[in-house]
Amino acid sequence: MSEVISVVENMDMPGETHQIIQDIDADTVMALLQVLLDPPDGDDSGTATMADLGVDDRGALGLWQAVCEEFGERTLGSEIAPNLLDPTMTVVTMAAAMATELANGCHHGL
Repeated sequence: MSEVISVVENMDMPGETHQIIQDIDADTVMALLQVLLDPPDGDDSGTATMADLGVDDRGALGLWQAVCEEFGERTLGSEIAPNLLDPTMTVVTMAAAMATELANGCHHGL
């Protein structure tokens, strides 16, 4: 049995690295953070701070990189303002900050 291979030329297909998902909001980012952080029972509103959950500056950057990988272009993570993600923020506040950065394209000229 022979195999037939078809080649389609001139098709614009974006590489995974260049895909940016539109309309990411704080609730969408919050849902991912809740999965990654596994906050204590009863903290569905995200009132715990990142530090309460054991997240330090380095951990916050790791979470940002995970959010970029899930929702944005992978190259976004290195362009975040260094003081944007503070472990004293609540999970809700950090989710909102991350969603805003994604929506703005994360370009700070760093």
